[in-house]
Amino acid sequence: MQSYSAPEGIPMQDNRAYTAQSVTVSMPDQKISDDIIFSTFSLHFCNICCLGFGAFYNSIKARDSRLLGDFPKARSYGAKARCLNIAAVIFGSIVMLIFLIILVKAYILAMSALEQIRDKF
Repeated sequence: MQSYSAPEGIPMQDNRAYTAQSVTVSMPDQKISDDIIFSTFSLHFCNICCLGFGAFYNSIKARDSRLLGDFPKARSYGAKARCLNIAAVIFGSIVMLIFLIILVKAYILAMSALEQIRDKF
């Protein structure tokens, strides 16, 4: 923590000097991850079986618990949010991959059917 020296008095317009007093605020250094950005991404782009919504809900609860000073509960909600985010991204990626494979197969099938029709005429 850095300390700065204050001047003896601050002259004001009415020629009185106001002295500065130092205030020290100690905040506990609690690094609790709530993964709110990751949860927002999961909510909007990987919301398979509402896993993204569950992750977003737990992220908000983790942030609220942290602000209220309940750090064990905040850690619990944060860990749950992270697990749900990872599951949502994995399932979302698998669904996207399956959708892409089906789309490519349908395109190949449509092209082969079009060539067969064109060969008949």
